Amino acid sequence: MREGKVEFQIQWYKKTGKLPQTVADCVERTGQGLHSGDISTVRILPAAPRVGRYFIFQSNVIRASIENALKETPLCTTLSKDGYSVRTVEHLLSALKASGVDNCRIEIQGSGECDRSVEVISSFD
Repeated sequence: MREGKVEFQIQWYKKTGKLPQTVADCVERTGQGLHSGDISTVRILPAAPRVGRYFIFQSNVIRASIENALKETPLCTTLSKDGYSVRTVEHLLSALKASGVDNCRIEIQGSGECDRSVEVISSFD
C-alpha cells in the first residue's frame, strides 16, 4: 500500500483510532432543574460526523466548547453565546462523553421566567 493511500484512510479516524459516534435515535426527557427548580425538556438527536456536541436554545446554537464556557458560574458549568445561556451542562456532557457520543444536537426548552437562559434537567433516569 502506498503511503499516500494510508494517510487518506487514517484521516477518517480521530486520534483515538475510532470513528466519530452519534446517538441512534432521538431521546427526550422532561424534568426539573437542580438549582432553579424550573421544568425543562431536553431532546438529544443524532448529528452528522465532526459537528460535535451542541445545544439549540431559542433557535440559537451554543457549541459545547471551552470557548463558550462562562468563568464565573458557581456550582455549575454554563455555556453562553450571543446573550443566551444553558446552565448545568456538566452531567449531560460527561454522560455523552462516557457513552462515546462525539456528535449530537441537544435541543432544550425551558419553562422558567427568563427567556435567554435555561437549566438542563438534573436526572435522565
